[in-house]
Amino acid sequence: MKGDVGAIQALRRKPRPDIRLYLIFGTDDGGNAALMADIIASFPKDAERTDIDGHQLAKAPSLLAAEAASLSLFGDARYIRVHTSGEESLAAVEALLAADKAVNPVVMLASSVTDKSRVAKAVLAAPNAMAVQTKIPGPDDMARIVTELGRAAGLTIEAELAHVIAGFTAGDRRLAAQEIEKLSLYLDASPDEPKPVTREAVAALRADAEDDAMQPIINAALSGDLRRLPEELKRMREQAVSEVGLVIVMQRQVMQLAGHAQRMGNARDVSAWVRQEMQSRRLWGGGNANDWTRQLRAWGRPQAVARLSERLLALQQAMMKASPGPALLLEQELLEIARVAARAS
Repeated sequence: MKGDVGAIQALRRKPRPDIRLYLIFGTDDGGNAALMADIIASFPKDAERTDIDGHQLAKAPSLLAAEAASLSLFGDARYIRVHTSGEESLAAVEALLAADKAVNPVVMLASSVTDKSRVAKAVLAAPNAMAVQTKIPGPDDMARIVTELGRAAGLTIEAELAHVIAGFTAGDRRLAAQEIEKLSLYLDASPDEPKPVTREAVAALRADAEDDAMQPIINAALSGDLRRLPEELKRMREQAVSEVGLVIVMQRQVMQLAGHAQRMGNARDVSAWVRQEMQSRRLWGGGNANDWTRQLRAWGRPQAVARLSERLLALQQAMMKASPGPALLLEQELLEIARVAARAS
């Protein structure tokens, strides 16, 4: 069956012993981890955990059903946690769903599964299993998550600052949680003694404060400045800037860009809108007025910024696997992004 965040959160109030398999998949890595933690928190506190990976299940498909059916030595509660890419575990999932007995629930995080994958289809069609798919939150959803995390930590965050903080995190809930934790400590806040978050506190603890050296490279690429970008790439090589780190910071800026584009709407004079926003201090960080103007012209449409976000996510994943190193892959992609921006701006 198909589940959602609400169904998972309801498990703490009303556990589902009829569900023998929870499948979590999708593009929101932070959301996937949070959902797995919520499911596990609904199990008995002292439940014994057994970890299995996809390689084990590929070699022994019957292992999952056997573990789900076996009792612990002293009859204590157990659950099985599985990390898999997805399709390699199909036979194991099918065996578990068809098994006569399963007393220990299975929580499976599948990193490469989509709703078109056979594993996902099998779980969605099963009455005794639940599949939950996540997507990287958009700017408004991420701002809402930031606000909720802040409230739980004793922080009152205005909507504008929630969007600013969301922009630093590239849609990653774990980064958002880290930022909220730092702000809570910085402001000495707690649920019993809540404190308002100020712009000054956010500026002091920006997630990318240590990454200022990356900003000129990012601005040159997103602005389509093909004359400036080669010089910035040369400086990147000389200063040994972290390639993967740069992509993460770039993702944060794209999240900010998406939020600004949404607020801008159909404004005819992008340059005038940018100047007004910067004077009102609603547009800050990430570059000067010319950079923001060119970036909003290039990526201001929802389809354009969505494709750019998907492109950066794919780039990050490819760079993690690149051999011997990701530098060449990054430079090629930055040049291509700059060419697209140059044509559009």
